[in-house]
Amino acid sequence: MAKKKEEPDEKLPTSFEEAFAALTEIVRKLEGGQENLTEMTRLFEEGVRLSRFCAAELDAIERKIEILLGGDGDEAVPFEESQGESV
Repeated sequence: MAKKKEEPDEKLPTSFEEAFAALTEIVRKLEGGQENLTEMTRLFEEGVRLSRFCAAELDAIERKIEILLGGDGDEAVPFEESQGESV
């Protein structure tokens, strides 16, 4: 029985920036449409994995910011409510 070969892309990213850069490259390749169906499917799966990693990283940062803002007695405003406001 053949073992699944571990691809270099399957390693966990070490940072949000690394994952986002890899995700951006995957989107570029998928939009280019030059890959075969099997490769596009693999890229899509990798993109989903990286997207979930990025979302988890952003959620963790959002929680940290809310804790920091809450530590001064100021009410933390969720990011969704503050979008569109000038900083």
